[in-house]
Amino acid sequence: MKKKDQAFELRNLKRKIAGGIKTYTVASGKGGVGKTSLSVNLALALGSMGIRTIVLDGDLGLANVDVMFGMYPKYHLGHVISGEKKLTEILVSVQENVYILPGGTGLQDMADLDMTKQVKLIEEFSSLEEYGNVLLIDTGAGIHRSIVVFAIASDSLILVTSPDPTAIRDCYGLLKAVSLSAAASPEVHLIINMAKSNKEALEIASRLQFTARDFLDINLNMAGYILRDPHVEEAVKIGIPFIIADPNCEASKCVIQIARKIFNLENEEGIEEVPTGRGIKAFCMRLLRQLQLR
Repeated sequence: MKKKDQAFELRNLKRKIAGGIKTYTVASGKGGVGKTSLSVNLALALGSMGIRTIVLDGDLGLANVDVMFGMYPKYHLGHVISGEKKLTEILVSVQENVYILPGGTGLQDMADLDMTKQVKLIEEFSSLEEYGNVLLIDTGAGIHRSIVVFAIASDSLILVTSPDPTAIRDCYGLLKAVSLSAAASPEVHLIINMAKSNKEALEIASRLQFTARDFLDINLNMAGYILRDPHVEEAVKIGIPFIIADPNCEASKCVIQIARKIFNLENEEGIEEVPTGRGIKAFCMRLLRQLQLR
């Protein structure tokens, strides 16, 4: 076994001892800010760095993660809840270290299951520990109860906004909704998408950080920004994630930097630590508890 492979195995062993898969909810207060695009390209960036990543399409109204990957899965979580499929049977491999877990409307039905079926479903979800280090949950747009539920249940929240004033306002509105519902101050990462310059991004982040700290008592981690880049629109037109279409464009470079910042992968020579969280079972239990409060 090569030294690099041995090091990776040791990190995985450490992860299993320390905890389980780490869950991140990716959300925005407003549509059109590039949230799903970020989720998809971030997953691909992490996968290329050796971080096994699963993207759960948690948009209960308009699931489109699979479309951005250029795929149209036949089955989704609803088929697992109904007992028709195993969770691993609906998991779609996109590329090495990257998977899609189609959510669909099945997520809404979880809270309506009896206790026996809920326990069985949680056991099903635990199988994801063998496939991923990170679970990215791409939610719908807006400030809805379903989005807040995911944010509270996950280990961390990734907030995405564009420079548009209404997007910034709604981003803060979602953060406020989460803070009022969460028992403790959540870990929150902020990303400014479609910024004209790093100066604009940093100014917007500074304002949001100040407001969140003073009015919500939340420390916003500035995870980075994605510069406005014509290559993104071109990639959308041909149905390919921009990090695949042009790995060297400005937007791709920005996403790679964001991945290194959020997931502590600052060392360009390789992964220093595999992300660890409270595990998928703990996430499912928190999610079910929140769904039952609806």
